Amino acid sequence: MVMNHEIITFTLIFAILIGSIFFTVLKKRKRSAKSIYKLIDDLEKKYIY
Repeated sequence: MVMNHEIITFTLIFAILIGSIFFTVLKKRKRSAKSIYKLIDDLEKKYIY
């Protein structure tokens, strides 16, 4: 019984850790995509117009 409880606890902590890392990566990707679009717009304004 104790062994099963430890496995369930470890699995829960592992799942929470993976989920938090996943959401952190998604947030960083969204920010970097916005910054890339802003950089492209700035370059277009500078060299095209």
